[in-house]
Amino acid sequence: MKKSLSLVSVFLVFLAMGFGDAAGQLVSIIEKAFNVSPFTASFVSFSGMIMFGVLSVPMGVQQSKIGKKKMLIMGLLLFLLGALLPIIAFNLYVIFAAVLLMGAGATILQVSGNPLMRDVSPEGKYSSNLSFAQSVKAIGTLSTSLIIAIVGTKLMKYAWFSLNAENEAVNIGFRILFPIFAAILFITLLLVIKFVPNKIEKEETKPTTFVNCLRTLKNPYIMIMFLGIFFYCGAEASMFNRIPSVLMTTNPGIPSTIGNIVLIVALFVGRFVGGAALRVIKPNVFLFITILISIVGNVLLFLPYNAFTTWLSFILIGIGFANIFPLIFSICIDRYPDKSNEISGLMTTAIVGAAFVPLLTGYAANFDPKYAFIVTLVCLAYLVFVSLTNMKKKLS
Repeated sequence: MKKSLSLVSVFLVFLAMGFGDAAGQLVSIIEKAFNVSPFTASFVSFSGMIMFGVLSVPMGVQQSKIGKKKMLIMGLLLFLLGALLPIIAFNLYVIFAAVLLMGAGATILQVSGNPLMRDVSPEGKYSSNLSFAQSVKAIGTLSTSLIIAIVGTKLMKYAWFSLNAENEAVNIGFRILFPIFAAILFITLLLVIKFVPNKIEKEETKPTTFVNCLRTLKNPYIMIMFLGIFFYCGAEASMFNRIPSVLMTTNPGIPSTIGNIVLIVALFVGRFVGGAALRVIKPNVFLFITILISIVGNVLLFLPYNAFTTWLSFILIGIGFANIFPLIFSICIDRYPDKSNEISGLMTTAIVGAAFVPLLTGYAANFDPKYAFIVTLVCLAYLVFVSLTNMKKKLS
């Protein structure tokens, strides 16, 4: 019974990680809610994502000294504090601070949660279990757009809204997010404290250092995988930022958040199916397949916009993107299990690509909205190289 509750606790941690993806989806909402420029609103997402670049390696070092459970508790406490701030006060500066704290908490959860799944997984099942866990994370990500869309749709029916009713309804849905996040984070924190073991049998006990983490990047294979995470996360965040504008062009009568909802549902389905497929398909082969699907979805966005190709592209991108992160992460750690803390810190640092690549896609979109997808296609081209590297013999 205790082992089952321990597993539930770990999956809830992944659900909480999904809340950390909220920042990228809130850019357009913050722009309207606080009447700020798109550039200013984009810094909300940047403030959260930059934490992956700042904290990941130091937290990986600290984790090797204090263990994964204490790191989980630290991350959940920071995340919970960030979720509580907008409940106490609601203005642009508070939202910046909240997203920054939530980004810091999500960073720590990524550093500890991903390798922790290996500790509790049977031999050879890590890639599969991590894909299942990432599907749970997708539910957390989906909740952001879904809650806003549901609340907005319901409130639109009431006559006391102004002529700008849609924006006001979305704004209220935005406010409701944070109490929901806080409640789930608090429950997760209690379960982790109670049921996650203080000492895990397979947990690495040899401490690492900041210098050792950086030295790990001298390994050409690890550097290739590090950049794979960087470009993947950048491409995914860019899609979340740009898809609402695509939907507004092709389906102006539909709330723009629906595009992200479709993308996240496709991510969830892809991760769930991927978790099952990885029981029989080798991870390096599956990585190649899933990247090709992503490229097909990206290419469809260059065609003349119409409803069919737009929705099909969203679905293919979601299904293709679904397993790239867990596959790169797990393949790398499975190759160097003795460096799990160093790799975990480095790979989580690479998530900072979600802060920088969208700046390039946003700049490209200033010239033509479709130019943004040239940037994401270049990211995917690099991922093809990553997959081919893993299908060859070991690179040391």
